[in-house]
Order: sequence, then C-alpha cells, then structure tokens
Amino acid sequence: MANKEQVPEIDPALMGILALLAAERAERNPDPAVSTELVLDGAGLLHGHIAAIVGKKPDAVRMKIARAKSASKKARGRAKGDPTQ
Repeated sequence: MANKEQVPEIDPALMGILALLAAERAERNPDPAVSTELVLDGAGLLHGHIAAIVGKKPDAVRMKIARAKSASKKARGRAKGDPTQ
C-alpha cells in the first residue's frame, strides 16, 4: 500500500497567520483565476499545508491547483495567438 503524502509540521502561529492572510485575500479578490491555493502553491507550500490553511482536503487542493494551472496555460496560448489552445 502506498504511503500518503507526509506533511512536515509548521509552527501553529505561522499556520494561523497564513490562514488569516488567505481569508483576507479571498475576501478582497474572489477571482477564481488567482485562487488562494494557487498563490500558496507558488510560495512553495505543500498541498497538505495549503489544505490545512484553506480548510479543504489535500486532494481537493491538488485538483484545484492543477485545473488553475491548466486554465492559465490555455489562456497564455490564446493570448499568443496559438489556434490549438
């Protein structure tokens, strides 16, 4: 049986600060193209950490990030005039 992703501990104070910042960011900019999950992924956090911050399951976070990256890639292709995108 394969092991699930092992998520190292993050200081609870840091997790609280990140959760507050994520909530504030989502409130100020609800644009789904720039999701909180994608921002935290870009900052280098693991999916397990992001899940704990935004209150979702790691698999849901993983899928949201994958879909956001795919949509962004398609949008960049259309912007460059690539008709296959």
